[in-house]
Amino acid sequence: MGRAALAIKYQELQEVAESCADKLQRLEESMHRWSPHCALGWLQAELEEAEQEAEEQMEQLLLGEQSLEAFLPAFQRGRALAHLRRTQAEKLQELLRRRERSAQPAPTAAVDPPKPFPAAAVLPTGAARGPPAVPRSLPPLDSRPVPPLKGSPGCPLGPAPLLSPRPSQPEPPHR
Repeated sequence: MGRAALAIKYQELQEVAESCADKLQRLEESMHRWSPHCALGWLQAELEEAEQEAEEQMEQLLLGEQSLEAFLPAFQRGRALAHLRRTQAEKLQELLRRRERSAQPAPTAAVDPPKPFPAAAVLPTGAARGPPAVPRSLPPLDSRPVPPLKGSPGCPLGPAPLLSPRPSQPEPPHR
């Protein structure tokens, strides 16, 4: 009779162990699905979608396919949603950076001395980024030609003279 009770207990133990393993697997899957990195990816995808919708609404307005009265509320909602998603994504990125910094041990100066930046890391402003994700009617600012610096070979005139705010009024005599 004792052996039969022990066999029943072992059977119950095996069922509980299987149930526990199944729940642990579901927990790991849900932790991966709801991880901060996955949430960040979701937020960024939603942000891109909201910005794309706002861009399409603007194009419809400019083409005359949509009235101004219908455009304004829809555009406002879309931009508010895009702003909310952008803010949430930035905050989540900041939290993830803080978490990663606190998880990594601080390097000691004797073990890993600081290294200078490699020449390849110093790039012009526009070279580090790829093409813009959303087509625009104007080129990005960093693709426009940069005026030469004053005093450089491209600008032989030197510094420009300062202009007074009121050129029509003579200056009062100094006392």
